[in-house]
Amino acid sequence: MENRSETPFARIPVCDSDFNVIAYELMAGDKGQYQPALPEIISATLTDPRIHDLLNQRPALLLADAETVGLIYNELRFPMDQFWLMLESRQAIRIDPILIKGLKKRGAHFGLSLNHGDLPDLSDELLSHISFIRAPSEYYTKKHLNRQVDSNWRCIASEVDDENLFAALREQGIDTIQGRYLPRPETTDIKQIPSNKLIALEILNMLGDVNVSLEDLENLIVQDLQLYYKLLRFINSAYYNFNRKINSIKEALIYLGLNSLRSISLVIALSESTTRSPDLFYLALTRARMCELLAKSNGWPNESIFFNAGLISLLDVLLDIPMDTILSELPLSAAIKDAVLHFEGRTGAALQCAIYYEHVDWQKIEDSQFDKDLAHSAYLEASRWATALQQGLTNSAEA
Repeated sequence: MENRSETPFARIPVCDSDFNVIAYELMAGDKGQYQPALPEIISATLTDPRIHDLLNQRPALLLADAETVGLIYNELRFPMDQFWLMLESRQAIRIDPILIKGLKKRGAHFGLSLNHGDLPDLSDELLSHISFIRAPSEYYTKKHLNRQVDSNWRCIASEVDDENLFAALREQGIDTIQGRYLPRPETTDIKQIPSNKLIALEILNMLGDVNVSLEDLENLIVQDLQLYYKLLRFINSAYYNFNRKINSIKEALIYLGLNSLRSISLVIALSESTTRSPDLFYLALTRARMCELLAKSNGWPNESIFFNAGLISLLDVLLDIPMDTILSELPLSAAIKDAVLHFEGRTGAALQCAIYYEHVDWQKIEDSQFDKDLAHSAYLEASRWATALQQGLTNSAEA
């Protein structure tokens, strides 16, 4: 990873009610603050592969003021198909509809952002170009917007941070959200782990055992022939692009090494075990990889433990099994459990830093024990790795 000072970027997903990501809001941070919409973000998205990979083939949502819209229209001649430009509602009245019309012809989508008060009186011409609106959750739950929102607009609720609010929004018919809520199961939902999800946990348990042998891993994998064939198919896919066909787990060990082989076995087992949105699995991959890279950048040993902690922290979301049940089934070290449950130790610090990036909490990132430039490089590299890995898994499955 490169260690260089640069403007840090991060993203906030815009999800449907099943937590499929339909767009990512891009943020640029500087000195503990954030600048939600700058022409440089658009330029970086189109020209910097690392920023492009943050989007994972989704549109980029940008909060734009009147000046920014003018700059984009006059100075950037790129196609705008992958951009959703969200106008601050009180500034929208200052924007020439001709600019909006011109940018729409280049593929941009336009929406409104309402953070306080009511929507101002906007011209029918401007409103005709609007396709979505974002407002705090309470605007929808208290029905403040019922008479102001066009029925054809997509309604995005922000600040969705808990299950009760998520459920209340669904009752109101609002199915697009931003916030910190993830679909974690209740502790009373399940008493026993289903057999089809046990193998992922058994492989995860092996990852924490430094004495595990290739034979132990192979014996476990061949118990699930579907997993065995999918693992070999992925190893022989374009993701690795080996110059010869790999026909067995033993051969794969020669090319990948035991740690990499165990990790990819776990990833494939988890991808087969989860019924959640692929975007939640992508979040887990990104978090796990960032934890691993933070350990590597600081010269800390046992990087795979950091990777495992990142995955474990979202296992309840992925497998729809309460965390208490999962932890009771896994004989994990106290260090990993303390990291996942209480963010303690080095592993906990790395995990918390990754979550700060997910929440775009710039000040806490600044205050963490990690060099901010190295942390940002880890975040971008983790996103790139997760994007490539998930696409490789998809292509392998389709093949």
